[in-house]
Amino acid sequence: MNINALLINPAPEAPRVSPSNPPFIPAPSPSTSAAKLPTPPLSTSKPMTHKRKRHDPKPIWAVREDEVMDDQPLQPPQPPQSLQPLQQSRPQPPPAVQRNGTQPQTSRELQGYERPITNDPRMYDEISRKVCDFLWDNVVENALVRNAIAESPATQVEIEARWGQIQERHGGGRLRGMHDTECIIRKDVLEQMKFESTMSLEQHQKMNKFLNNQVQLSKHPNALRAEINYKHTREVDMFYQLDQDGFSLLPHHTKEMIAQSNARQRIRVTRDARTEGVLAKVIKLRIANLEISSPQTEWDYRIGINLEINFPGPVEGLSPATEHGRNAESLERRKDRVSYSWLNAYQIDLTQVSQAQGKNHELELELDSKVLINAAEKVKRGEENDFENLVSGMMNNLRILSREVTPAGVKALP
Repeated sequence: MNINALLINPAPEAPRVSPSNPPFIPAPSPSTSAAKLPTPPLSTSKPMTHKRKRHDPKPIWAVREDEVMDDQPLQPPQPPQSLQPLQQSRPQPPPAVQRNGTQPQTSRELQGYERPITNDPRMYDEISRKVCDFLWDNVVENALVRNAIAESPATQVEIEARWGQIQERHGGGRLRGMHDTECIIRKDVLEQMKFESTMSLEQHQKMNKFLNNQVQLSKHPNALRAEINYKHTREVDMFYQLDQDGFSLLPHHTKEMIAQSNARQRIRVTRDARTEGVLAKVIKLRIANLEISSPQTEWDYRIGINLEINFPGPVEGLSPATEHGRNAESLERRKDRVSYSWLNAYQIDLTQVSQAQGKNHELELELDSKVLINAAEKVKRGEENDFENLVSGMMNNLRILSREVTPAGVKALP
């Protein structure tokens, strides 16, 4: 399905530039020169017509029943006969938010000065919309991924956002381009970059304190918010080679995806650090990444889609994985993790990882893929859904925690 089939009110295909007022281009930074970033061609001026023809269709997941396209009422997909007609066009808060008989607002309609000249009650966030497209294309409409999930109930899609920094692949300096605000980085620029998912011990401690406080606030009897739960786990990861015998044990579609990846895959065996019992045996297959630069904060973001394939074979007999200059013991990861979850949709993991070369601190946000896929199926059936709200919520959490760790009044990238 092409989700760009129904767009209204699109942005222009390219920014218009006035010849008498050229854009200001800053001097190259010592980290990443602006000259290294490809410059998009300027659009040619065209005579304005009485009515501009719309070319950029609105994504199907973003269409409401009361909207129109090209002056014609929009006809949503017809639901099955067993479904009752919808009474409202705006998604309602998830049931998990209801507490003590009170229904708090989880989204706010624009009112007063905020409301535009049109009657639109809410305006979309352009970055969140691009993330919606990214997830729709690589999860919802990815036939191989959906087939792999269907053939193995223990296999699942992981939608994980990481806090870190987009850095030069060789120099190590953080990306500094022509942008001064949050933006999605093009793939051709990322070829020269790497993403480092790390934070300092001080940032780790500050984030731990902040998140623990949010847990306490959410559990107050009069709290008008979803309750946040947390758990503390200690686990050990060991990596093993996926040999031909192990590969033969995998389901058909899973083997097809691994073969197409043209990359060596490993089996990650996770054990409880105290009991040494096996908790999971997973092959993590990367599907796609989307990277967002946030120059006003300490951290950038990487949104990754992975297929976590359950390995059905026994652990005994597997050969430990090795890398150049590193043996199996040096690859062992000991994880001390605190997880915060709410709404049965989001989980933040604050982790201290110990390896032979030292300790690393990581912060990750996971969006439950089953909840997202369920919302996407409602989109296809023309039912009310929270697809866009789920993605917007993920982006808002990324931004809030980045700003929390960024010192007040300090610009992360001068």
